Amino acid sequence: MARGRLEFLRSEEIRRIHDTSIRILEQVGVLVHSKNVLRSLLENGATASDVAGKVLLPEEMVKAALASAPKSVLLASRDKTKDIKIPSKGKLFVCNGGEGIYVRDLLNGTERPSTLDDYIDFARLVEAIPQLDYACGMVGALDAPLNLKDVLEMKASLEFTTKHFQGGASNREEARSMIKLASIVAGGEDELAKRPIFSCTECPISPLTFESGLAEAQVEFAKAGIPVVAMVASVAGLTSPVTLSGSIAQVNAENLASLVITQTAKRYAPWIYSSDSVPGNLTTGSIDYGALEANLLRTGAGQMGKFYGLPTMVAGIGIEETSTLLGTPRDGVPYMVVQGLMPSDLGSGMGGLDQAAGASFEQLLVDAWVWDLAREFIREFDADDSAISFETIRDAALDGNFLAKRHTLSRFKKEFAAIAKPEAGFSGRGSSGSPGDVVKKAKVEVEKMLKRPRRPVVSKGDSKEMNDFVESLR
Repeated sequence: MARGRLEFLRSEEIRRIHDTSIRILEQVGVLVHSKNVLRSLLENGATASDVAGKVLLPEEMVKAALASAPKSVLLASRDKTKDIKIPSKGKLFVCNGGEGIYVRDLLNGTERPSTLDDYIDFARLVEAIPQLDYACGMVGALDAPLNLKDVLEMKASLEFTTKHFQGGASNREEARSMIKLASIVAGGEDELAKRPIFSCTECPISPLTFESGLAEAQVEFAKAGIPVVAMVASVAGLTSPVTLSGSIAQVNAENLASLVITQTAKRYAPWIYSSDSVPGNLTTGSIDYGALEANLLRTGAGQMGKFYGLPTMVAGIGIEETSTLLGTPRDGVPYMVVQGLMPSDLGSGMGGLDQAAGASFEQLLVDAWVWDLAREFIREFDADDSAISFETIRDAALDGNFLAKRHTLSRFKKEFAAIAKPEAGFSGRGSSGSPGDVVKKAKVEVEKMLKRPRRPVVSKGDSKEMNDFVESLR
C-alpha cells in the first residue's frame, strides 16, 4: 500500500546516528538519580562510571533490550470498540494535548488558571469528539492538593472517558496509586496487565539524565504491564546539540536508555519510542515548537524508532492560535498535514495553546475538525496491479475515455477525498468564511456539549471504590 510520509534521514545517516548513540551510552553513559534503578542496571550488565550516579550501558545490554521490546503494543479502551494497537498500517492515532496551566476563551481572550472541573470538562469533550482516538490530561488540576493532583486527574479520566488514557506519575507511590485506580475499573491488576486501559509518559531529562521519581515510576509501570512512553523533550541548542543530527543522536540515546530501564525492570514490558524534542529559541532561551525545523527533528526521531521496529509517538498535532485566522476548517489543513505525515503511530497536542502552556475548549474542537480533513492525506492507497490497471490504460488508449471504464467507476470514491469531503480541497471548493468563523462555530458547539449532564462512564460501585481509595490517601 502506498502512503504519503516524511523522511529526513537516509539509511547511512540512520546507521551513523545509531552507532553514535551506542557510543554515547557506552562512553558517556546516563545519570540515574534513583539508587534502586541504578542498582538494578548495575546488576544486569551496566558498569559504573567515574561520575557518581552515572552508569555506562554496553551495546550488548541495548541489543538485549531491543530484542525483548514488544514490536506491537495494545492501548486498550474500556469497551474494546476503541482499542488501539500500534503500529497500525496507514493509521496515526491522535489525542488532545497535555498539562496546560490555564484555560483561554479564544473569542474574548480571557484567561484563568485551570481547575479539576476544567480537567473533567476536557475529558468529557474528548469522549464525545470522534476524531480523537485516545485521551490525555488536557490541563492541570491546579486547585487540587499537590500530593493528590495526578491521582485525582487519573480518577477523573477513568470516570469521564472510555477511551484509552495517557497520563504520568512523578514518583513510585503515585504510579502505584494510578495502577490501583485503573485496576478497580479493569477488574484487577492481572486484567489490567492483559488490557492496559492507560499508558504513561515518563520522560528522561536531557541531557542523559533520569530523575529519581520518574525513573522509579517507570519501573512500577513496567512491572504492572502498563505501556511506558519515553517522551524525550530535549531543546536543540539548549539541552541537546544545536545541529538536528546531533540532537537526534542524543534523543535516540536517551530513548534507548529508557528502553533498557524498562526491559531491565521486566522483560517484554510494553514501551513506546517517543520524542517531543524541538529547537530552542537561542535569542530568548525558550522552547520553540513553532520553529520550521521542529517537524524535521520529530521526523528524524520517528525514523530512528521505526529503524528498530518499535511503536513510535513523535507527532505533534494541532494548530494552536492559528485557529483564530480560519474561515473554514479547510484553511487549517496546510498547517496540520505535515504533522500527519511523520513516521509516528501516535500524535498529541490538540487543544493546546502557547506551546502547550495553556488550552482552549474551542481550540480542541477546531483541531479535531481540521484533522478530519488533514488525515485524508495520510491514508493508504492501493498500488497493486489491479490499482495500476494496465488493462484500463490499454483500453483507454484506444477510445480516449477513462470516465466510463469499470476501473474508474468502482474506485473513484475511494481515491479522491474531494468526492466525499469537498471541503478537503485546496482549490476553493466548498463554502468560504471570514477569519474567526471556525472558532465562533466551535464555541457554540462546545457550549452545547458541556451543557449536557455530567454522567460518569463507570459503575456506581467502581466510582465508590475509587472515591474510598483516594480518601485513604489524604
